[in-house]
Amino acid sequence: MHWAFLFLVVFFVSGPAHAEPLPYSPETAAEVEAEEQRLQAEKHLQSEPPDVVEARRWLESAAESGSVQAMGEVGWLYEQGLGVEPDVAKALEYYQSAYEAGENEYGLRIGWMHLRGIGLESDRAAAEAWFRRVIEERDDSAARLALASLMVSDARAGVRPERAARARDLLVRALEDGETDAAFYLAQMYMEGVGNLPADPERAVHYARIGAEAGHPEMQAWLAAVLARGELLPRDRVEAHKWASLAASGGNRTGEQLRQQIAAELSDAELREARRRALQWLNER
Repeated sequence: MHWAFLFLVVFFVSGPAHAEPLPYSPETAAEVEAEEQRLQAEKHLQSEPPDVVEARRWLESAAESGSVQAMGEVGWLYEQGLGVEPDVAKALEYYQSAYEAGENEYGLRIGWMHLRGIGLESDRAAAEAWFRRVIEERDDSAARLALASLMVSDARAGVRPERAARARDLLVRALEDGETDAAFYLAQMYMEGVGNLPADPERAVHYARIGAEAGHPEMQAWLAAVLARGELLPRDRVEAHKWASLAASGGNRTGEQLRQQIAAELSDAELREARRRALQWLNER
């Protein structure tokens, strides 16, 4: 679970702490370890009303004392302007400290901030540099996935078609490391043929099935369509309805349309079997 989400859960959901939080002072902070300082920040966030200013003071102290989690959390406060004026430079400083302390996700966060222009000018080169740095320094496949997504975008746009094959290699490695979103990109690339990578329907189906099994609604809908038409795979309307139902449950409109169309062609027994398979898939997950 992403650290920012966890932080917001603490901020908005957690109930009152059992012990009253201590007011921040350098003298009080000097008497406790970094983790206790961070916990004091959480207590201030859990109070009614939340005291974000005091929490930020404790988090800054905890970060200075070496708490990597506090580095990320206080960076988020500065990025969002919670309890302090927004200061993206300060946020980046904390995120970089957290990355250098061993937390790869903060390097990725910095890359996405540069790419999307979050609080600063959009800088594609800086974003790519950060993704490459995380790959080279940490052998991180989440960074491979991020960098590959940019390369696929370039190849699709015809800007640098030669990047498609390199993107494919990054995605295959990322998928091997458990980044199942890589299957989504690989399936799309082989469906369409992107840049210098030719279309390959059999490989597209292979990766679409991986993506569907991993829970990607768009891949589930695409697999349902392939099975319903009998293209690339033998026709199997029961299995098609299963995947269409799962895609629909994930919010995919095409999946919902397919589910209704296929259901009209199934017998009652086939429909029960399709629903049983969908429930079995959900239960196994």
